[in-house]
Amino acid sequence: MKIYKKKLLWTILEIWVQDEITNENIFSEIFEMVKIFEEKYSRFKKWNYLYNLNILKEAKIDTDLETMINISKKVNEISNWYFDITLLPFLENNWYGIFEEKLKTNFWMQNIILENKKIILKNNIMIDLGWIWKWYLIDVIFDNLKKYYNNFVINFWWDLRISGKQNIFLEDPTDQTKNIWKIEIENLALASSGSSKRKIKNWHHLINPKTWTSEEKILWVYVTHKFASFADSFATALFVSPLEISLEILKKVPNLEAMIITSSGDVYKTNNFKFKE
Repeated sequence: MKIYKKKLLWTILEIWVQDEITNENIFSEIFEMVKIFEEKYSRFKKWNYLYNLNILKEAKIDTDLETMINISKKVNEISNWYFDITLLPFLENNWYGIFEEKLKTNFWMQNIILENKKIILKNNIMIDLGWIWKWYLIDVIFDNLKKYYNNFVINFWWDLRISGKQNIFLEDPTDQTKNIWKIEIENLALASSGSSKRKIKNWHHLINPKTWTSEEKILWVYVTHKFASFADSFATALFVSPLEISLEILKKVPNLEAMIITSSGDVYKTNNFKFKE
């Protein structure tokens, strides 16, 4: 197995290739593509495309952003609006960001309008593409690699998409030094959401858009789907939704499989999310 990796987006992008022959240039091009996406869509970079869009409320839109917005809108609708990319003012005003002034807290994804190859932000909303562009990039990278290789794993801070078959160990939500489950993944993406990875004081990054608080009732969520963009988006939606809503979401989306661990230790999973302890 050959491993190609580079530090990007404050984390590591790793690509594990099991095919015997590889081309170094392909991976250099992939890393450069991710760097360009970061420069354009990271909300922590002043005066980039996203920063200017949030100030000016209108911009030309390319195919990549149009796809990401449409994915976000679809997950928002299916999740009963528990997945929302308009929470940027809340994040900025409460614990981390780059805007010096306090931002108006207007939300609601229905205010994102796509028309005539433009994106328009109505009613003074602002968007945080968050990690949706990282999840989308995993799918883009997958499509590029699939032209050349059969067996590989894309690992972007433990958001995975796999070509071929792999055994993946799942960590114990209460002790990240331990693995307590093993799942066999074949030609799927595996995503997870948990509150322990990124915390600042009493807050973590998984915000319930209806209460504007860090959700604490769910401890961890694991999700599989064909596409990383859907697996990860729904992992977030399942984490911040009330449990009854999460279980309804899982009934609505074909081939979306998940395991939800609550803070009280209860485990809920779909029939096809199969693992070994």
